[in-house]
Amino acid sequence: MATITGSEVLAKALHTQGVNAMFYLMGGPMLETEAACIQLGIRAIDHRHEQAASFAAHAYTRVMRRPGVCMGCSGPGATNLLTGVATAFTDCAPLVAIGGSSPRVYLGMEAFQEIDQLAVFKPVTKWAERIYDAKRIPDVVATAFRQATSGRPGPVYIDLPGDVLGEKIEEESVRYAQAWKPSPRALGDTPLPYRPSSRPPASRSTRSRSRAASSPRTTRYRS
Repeated sequence: MATITGSEVLAKALHTQGVNAMFYLMGGPMLETEAACIQLGIRAIDHRHEQAASFAAHAYTRVMRRPGVCMGCSGPGATNLLTGVATAFTDCAPLVAIGGSSPRVYLGMEAFQEIDQLAVFKPVTKWAERIYDAKRIPDVVATAFRQATSGRPGPVYIDLPGDVLGEKIEEESVRYAQAWKPSPRALGDTPLPYRPSSRPPASRSTRSRSRAASSPRTTRYRS
């Protein structure tokens, strides 16, 4: 049977959710994911700093009215996304931040660039989750988009250990969730029925008298 890596599953899950652009700074362990996204036709915009990538994703969200996606590598690469993510949090902007992290087998062992990235991102996100099984990547990605856009919009964070991204699984065993759809607004999407007024339109003189009557009177004093 054909096998697929966690990085390729992540790229396909993003593509399934309708992602057509992402903002990132290339680095491990996200290299294979970024390459797979490019192969799927996702426009990958590289930056010189992860903070710029998160701000660009925030701007994309505001202009395109759909969740922006930004990526960073493990450790300081992921924490550099934090300022843009926090700005999106205060702005109630739906944004999906993805960070690579140390392998799951080395968690808590002070591995290379190991930081508790979930603890860092939770105060400035609506939802943050770490993936421990490559088969769960599509479900978690779909949940991230739903969390970012439902209720009060805001940023979310997905933490991906390096060995999960490199894990090989059977391609037939992967099930991709349905594409993200925007939630309808309570009053903005359904136009209200037109109800003509029964009163005749007021003339200019009537409006002038009404405005003069409602304005406070002034008293003129003479010296």
